[in-house]
Amino acid sequence: MSFTSLGQLFGVLAFLVAIYSFTQKSDIKLKISLIVMFTFQTAHFFFLGSVTGTIANFLNFFRTIISVKTNHKSIGIVFIAINIVWGTFNVNQLIDLCPIFGACFGTYAIFYASGIRMRQLFICGAVFWLTNNIYLGSVGGILLEISVIAANSITIYRLRKDNNGKN
Repeated sequence: MSFTSLGQLFGVLAFLVAIYSFTQKSDIKLKISLIVMFTFQTAHFFFLGSVTGTIANFLNFFRTIISVKTNHKSIGIVFIAINIVWGTFNVNQLIDLCPIFGACFGTYAIFYASGIRMRQLFICGAVFWLTNNIYLGSVGGILLEISVIAANSITIYRLRKDNNGKN
């Protein structure tokens, strides 16, 4: 199996986990399933040869593990700073900024938001990742980000419906 085929396989696996992840109304269930998704995504970008995608997802993996244990705002700042610093040294073309911006939106969502706001920020990050995946020709990645946008939109609707029912 070629590296590209292996990368596409990991992308499809990440896509399948993402469908489950972003339909969760529970923030903790969302974060735990994201850890699995980021594992597959890191392998996906590695095998496709995307350095910025690999590093961003590797950091997202650790960031999400830490966010399950603690929600200290200072840790979020550290991860955003790490993304900006490593990104500065690894950007070779404009498209390389997309994983960095996507990771920063995700980090901000994980450490500074919850509920509906968290999912809105995930959608913003997904737009950057979708752009990156279109450029790379990542089948699983494109499906994943379209699913992230759709699933988060549906979950936002469900959360708003739940909140309206409580008033």
